[in-house]
Amino acid sequence: MRLAAPNLLRLSLAAALASGGACLPASAQTVPGALSRVYPMGSMTGYATFGAGPTLSVNCVSYPLGPGLRVENTQQRVILRGDLAGIKGPVVFQRDSMGNVFRVWMLGANQTVSGLAAAPNRCLFRQF
Repeated sequence: MRLAAPNLLRLSLAAALASGGACLPASAQTVPGALSRVYPMGSMTGYATFGAGPTLSVNCVSYPLGPGLRVENTQQRVILRGDLAGIKGPVVFQRDSMGNVFRVWMLGANQTVSGLAAAPNRCLFRQF
């Protein structure tokens, strides 16, 4: 008996769903709360402040923004680049090989992430 291509696709999809996420990398981290997120390896946490321009400062360290910047709010919706000025809060962010920030996930005030590296902190008197 020969399986047709659509049936093979359905079987592989069913096998992936039955594994229950066993294909996720061991370094993937999730945030406890209503919305669960998986963060890629190399992500860092900190307290971010978006300035005019827009510019990004995490823990009083300025980071350059990449051309394909994607910022998601706490409801996992994308924030447009023009609306970033003045936004503050805890974040998880990811940098590319050139050091540019290209992904930012905003966290709620009560959400914490364990297992991810903390961004360098240059704030003298403010601790986040």
